[in-house]
Amino acid sequence: MTVRRQIPGQLVLPLVAGLSRKSRASLVRRIKVGWQDEANCAGYLDHDDFYQDEMAARRTDPKDICAFCPVVRDCLAAALVADEQGIWGRTTEAERDAIREDLAQGIDVDHALSPYLDGPSATWGMAA
Repeated sequence: MTVRRQIPGQLVLPLVAGLSRKSRASLVRRIKVGWQDEANCAGYLDHDDFYQDEMAARRTDPKDICAFCPVVRDCLAAALVADEQGIWGRTTEAERDAIREDLAQGIDVDHALSPYLDGPSATWGMAA
């Protein structure tokens, strides 16, 4: 049995199937403590817009809120590591599943994330 000690200041995140230790460590290094305070969605009143169950009722496309977010890299890395649901880091759950598949096949983390992090033009180009 492996015993893990909690290091002060260390992020405690669950293990997600499909992420190797190397990929997980690389993603965790991209998450700075307190990133949520800098997110464009911080203080956004209707967080239901970020979850796919509410797709038809959305007033705003959450990816528009993420478009110029200064912490999109942290958000996406956190969502991948914690297996979050809904829209995180300009990605849907299906897009994050595709990223995890790329990582499982040995694709470099930066290369796997770049189509989603290169800015709104990359996101809009992928939608076309």
